Amino acid sequence: MPPPLLRSGVSPWIATFVACVCAFMVVVDGAIVNVALPAMRDDLGLSPVQLQWVVDIYLLLLGGFMLLAARASDIYGRRRLLLWGLTLFTGASLAGGFATSATMLLASRAVQGLGASVLATSPLAVIVAAHPKGASQERAIGLWAACAAMGSAFGVVIGGLLTSLASWRWVMFVNIPVGIVLAAVVAGCLRPQLTDDARAKLDVLGASTVTLALASFLYAISESVHAGWTSSTVLSALATALIMFVAFIAAERRSAQPLINFEIFRLRNVTVGMAMVLSLGAVLTVSMFFLSQALQRIDGRSPLDTGLALLPMASALAVASIASRYLRDAGFTQLPFIGSLVSAAGLIWLNWLPVHPLQVSEFLLPTLLVGAGNGLVMMSATQAVLAGVPRKDSGLAAGLQNTARQLGGAVGIAVLGAVAHSVMATQLATGQLPQAAELAGYRFAFLIAGIVSVVSAVASLMLKQTTALPE
Repeated sequence: MPPPLLRSGVSPWIATFVACVCAFMVVVDGAIVNVALPAMRDDLGLSPVQLQWVVDIYLLLLGGFMLLAARASDIYGRRRLLLWGLTLFTGASLAGGFATSATMLLASRAVQGLGASVLATSPLAVIVAAHPKGASQERAIGLWAACAAMGSAFGVVIGGLLTSLASWRWVMFVNIPVGIVLAAVVAGCLRPQLTDDARAKLDVLGASTVTLALASFLYAISESVHAGWTSSTVLSALATALIMFVAFIAAERRSAQPLINFEIFRLRNVTVGMAMVLSLGAVLTVSMFFLSQALQRIDGRSPLDTGLALLPMASALAVASIASRYLRDAGFTQLPFIGSLVSAAGLIWLNWLPVHPLQVSEFLLPTLLVGAGNGLVMMSATQAVLAGVPRKDSGLAAGLQNTARQLGGAVGIAVLGAVAHSVMATQLATGQLPQAAELAGYRFAFLIAGIVSVVSAVASLMLKQTTALPE
């Protein structure tokens, strides 16, 4: 029997506190920069493509290394991995706050994403190890999930406050005191734990090749806006993406302890659920990104006003996500279908977003639909997928869904960002004013995101409705 995770006399709720703050930090850091992006653009002279990569590179590294981080936590121990993750995350936040160029900022965001991959996976294992099975563990997991859900809501407001009252650099600096306190708590309250499996190996090759494949693919999409699909840069990036993806498949099939067991994709609920979560990540990230840009660059609002305007949408996401668990228990089995259609209605409504939208009818109502709809999908799709997976594969399925959501956000920003820029260029060529052309690009991106939500709704009808985990 392994030694207890917590030091003698330490309450299990200390572990819960660490897990909740880690979950909150990971989600907040994905949302907090959205409101600060225009200020970053003005201060560092970021191009539209570099602006997208401020969001993309964090999500890419976060999603690409989540499964590896979870496996490393099993091998090297929760305490050690958490300290590594906090060190990377906090150090990168410090470097990002002092960034003087796009390269320095993007490198900092990449390391932040790598650290966040640990903070997104290890804390849940800490809760399970610290609390005995039963009501206490369920309450702790519920708090952890609620903190993650609330991160988006608080992230946009915190980002607006810090950018308006100080500068965009404080959306990075704010992580430093939190990271230091958490590291001190982890070091003082958790025991070092050594694995007894000397043969355990990390599938670093698998995680690296799939992340490089995605990064090359996203880079090709973003560069195609300016260079065209036939340019040598874009073709080279696409070739690299293909080679890395083939290398990933080969590495997984040869590995004795692969990152992903491809057999799990034979289960219909896993395949459909992964597609739904990918689209969910894309829709949420694209919505927040383009709404923030439209409010500040087109409507002329301050970062604080923008954060407050986006708060109802983020709050609706958190509330609907938490409520969906109880709705499903009450017998509502089609929440992914309903939620996707509600989200689609809000996104298509935003296709008519004016330069200066009326707060209620032209902005609040459609964004509430987007937030509430995706909140209904978030937890209910996860529950539906896990219910159809054998118990031995439930951890892998949960990890794949978390990974898919982050990578869906990265792909969504790259693809719809390219679409928006293409529409803007076409509008400018026809003589439209720059502001009107930019807004036309955002509107079209919302429309495409709405269509993606409709496709997700149709796909949800393929989910098998099961209530028990098969053995």
